[in-house]
Amino acid sequence: MVALAREIRRFARGILGSDAYDKYLHHHRVTGCQAPPLSEKEFWRAKYRDQDLNPRSRCC
Repeated sequence: MVALAREIRRFARGILGSDAYDKYLHHHRVTGCQAPPLSEKEFWRAKYRDQDLNPRSRCC
């Protein structure tokens, strides 16, 4: 039952995009980037700024 709840949570986070910062940190680690990673607050600011400057198809 707990495993099912975890999987549903993981799936929902992926659909909503709330796992974007976790994916960013993973990518940062895997690629061996020399610069320190952005804080979560800086990441979301940059992501929303990019969305405003470069609109793509999205639901809202």
